[in-house]
Amino acid sequence: QSGPTTRGGPSSVSADSITSWLDKCDDGKVVYVCFGSLAVLSNDDMEALALGLERSGVCFVWSIKEPTEAHVEGGYGRVPQGFEDRVAGRGLVIKGWAPQVLILNHWAVGAFLTHCGWNSVLESVMSGVPMLAWPMGADQFINATLLDQLKLAIRVCEGERNVSDSVDLTRVLVESVRDDDRAERQSAKQLREAALRATVDGGSSVKDVESFIAHLVALGAATCK
Repeated sequence: QSGPTTRGGPSSVSADSITSWLDKCDDGKVVYVCFGSLAVLSNDDMEALALGLERSGVCFVWSIKEPTEAHVEGGYGRVPQGFEDRVAGRGLVIKGWAPQVLILNHWAVGAFLTHCGWNSVLESVMSGVPMLAWPMGADQFINATLLDQLKLAIRVCEGERNVSDSVDLTRVLVESVRDDDRAERQSAKQLREAALRATVDGGSSVKDVESFIAHLVALGAATCK
C-alpha cells in the first residue's frame, strides 16, 4: 500500500533519516525547498539559490531532481561545488524523490519554497505551511497570483533562466522563519483549519463530491432508460 513515505522514486536520503534530521531542528525554523518532479533549475539559478541558502543561515531541506544527461549538457541541475560541505549540519540536500507530505507535516518546517504546482500548493495548505513562490510555467503563475491574494505566499522569483537576486532571496529566507506572527503564517493556519473542516465527514468538500457522484448516477440511470 502506498503512503507518504513509500510512494515515489529513488532518493539519496531515507524517510527515517529525514525525520531524524528534522527532529533536531527548532519548531517552525526549517525552509523546505522543492520544485516538483519535473522542473530542473538552470546552473545560474542553482548557484543563486545555493548562495541565498548559504548566506541566510537558516536550516533547510532542499530536494533536487536528479538531472538527466541532457540537463547536464544544457547547463541545468548542478549543485555548486562544496555547497553541501559548507552547509553541513543545518542543510539537508536530497537528490531524487523526497517524501514531501511527510516533510511539510513536520513541526520543524516553517516555510516552503515552491514552484507552485497545484499538488504542492494543496499539500502545503493542508499542512498549514506558508509558501515562498517561484512559479516556473503553465498554471503555476496563476496559482502564485492566487496565493498572493490569499496572503499565503511571498513572491521570490518567477520563470526559468531568471536568476534570483541572492541578496533579496537571503532576506526573504530569513524573514520567512523568523516571525511566528507573519501574515502568511497566520493565513496558512486559518486556511488549513478551513480545509480540514471541509474534508471531514459532512464537510463541504465531501458533500460536493457526494452530490457530484449522485448527479452522475442519475444521468446514467436516465440514459439507460
